[in-house]
Amino acid sequence: MIEILYQLDEHLLFISSYQEANQLTFVLKRETKSASCPHCGHLSHRPHSTYIRTIHDLPVGDQAVILIIQLHKWFCNQTDCTTKIFTEKVPRLSPYRRKTKRLEDTLRTIAFSMSCLQAEKVCQRLHMPTSHDSLLDLIKYTSVTEIADPSPFCGH
Repeated sequence: MIEILYQLDEHLLFISSYQEANQLTFVLKRETKSASCPHCGHLSHRPHSTYIRTIHDLPVGDQAVILIIQLHKWFCNQTDCTTKIFTEKVPRLSPYRRKTKRLEDTLRTIAFSMSCLQAEKVCQRLHMPTSHDSLLDLIKYTSVTEIADPSPFCGH
């Protein structure tokens, strides 16, 4: 299981885990000595503070998985950069999101394959708790590329 968590980021350090009724919780810490400013690209070695992100991941067996990750904030020392403090990024986690990309991809597949009310029930059963509104948002913000070949049933 630890190897699966390290696929999110090789800098994650496993701290502890605990199990509740239908949920596994992993406490992780990101071990880094520096981070690049997302705006100017300057490498900062000066930490500002730490903060906690709670992320939902794909279930394991019949257990929902929650990741509690301690991350860092950094100072940007570049004088011409408008960003003074920035947060470090985890490669496979979208900023401001509470789900891993792999969980979102799975939820998106389920949401596109049935109505969101049905999809909500299926996701609950699969230990991926979400609401039908969240599934509708996933559909809404998914960019759909145009189909190269038109439908054979199209009259054009």
